[in-house]
Amino acid sequence: MIASRLLRTVVVALSTVALWAPMTASPAVAAAGCHGNACDGRNPKSQGCQGDARDVPKSRVHAGSAPYPEVWARYSPTCQAVWAKADKADGRSFRIDVLDGPSYVESTQSSFQAFSAMVGADHTYRVCLRDVDGRWECGPWHR
Repeated sequence: MIASRLLRTVVVALSTVALWAPMTASPAVAAAGCHGNACDGRNPKSQGCQGDARDVPKSRVHAGSAPYPEVWARYSPTCQAVWAKADKADGRSFRIDVLDGPSYVESTQSSFQAFSAMVGADHTYRVCLRDVDGRWECGPWHR
């Protein structure tokens, strides 16, 4: 009798968890202010997209001499969006381009890191950095 009552309690508890678990979002998803193309032109920090962001392989662009100013793409799985991030660029402009779409251009202040607006990850995009001669150095297109 006690075993039967215990088994019934466990079954009810597991059923309740199984019903409610799909309805609760993870904290990262709940914190995201946009998703995919809805992130176009938005700030990755204010939209909560930086927490799970990672570097996009083979997206890094260097320009100039050591210490090399550089820009690279960052991707957030939660937001399904990408943006350009620059480091050591000392006042240079950098951008993220969308193939057959807009470019989001930013400038750095001193040697601080900076980032561009985002674009949905389903766009074909690349990141670029302006060199000291004013030419744009761009990485490969990604999707």
